[in-house]
Amino acid sequence: TPAGGLAGHVDAMRFIPHVPQLEYTAGALAAAAFLVSGARPMERGTVSMERDENRNEVPSDLELVRFAVPRRVFSMAHMEYVTDRLAWLYEHREMVKGLRFYYEPPVLRFFNGKMEAIDNWAAKLADAYRADFGSDG
Repeated sequence: TPAGGLAGHVDAMRFIPHVPQLEYTAGALAAAAFLVSGARPMERGTVSMERDENRNEVPSDLELVRFAVPRRVFSMAHMEYVTDRLAWLYEHREMVKGLRFYYEPPVLRFFNGKMEAIDNWAAKLADAYRADFGSDG
């Protein structure tokens, strides 16, 4: 007590199946969710994997986006807001494209790497969001 849960997980490969796994499906969905909700989910997928000894990408078995839900921190209004924004994002999911590293350190890329949105999709998504919700949405 009190009742609570560790997190909710979203299967990124089902949410945005058009984004190739080697364009970091879960990372792209986590970035998109942050843009439209302000919630800061965590990618648990290929971005979290290290490259192999030949510097080849190692796709993860799963591409999940983790929304932590610590007890006694978030109200029901918080949960409803994030859920509403994820529903909006789902309706606009075709706007989300992949990510690419523009800086990838040799180790701990998950923590220290820097990524950018392929085809400037993040700016286009933000514009669509502002069109529907305004700048204070």
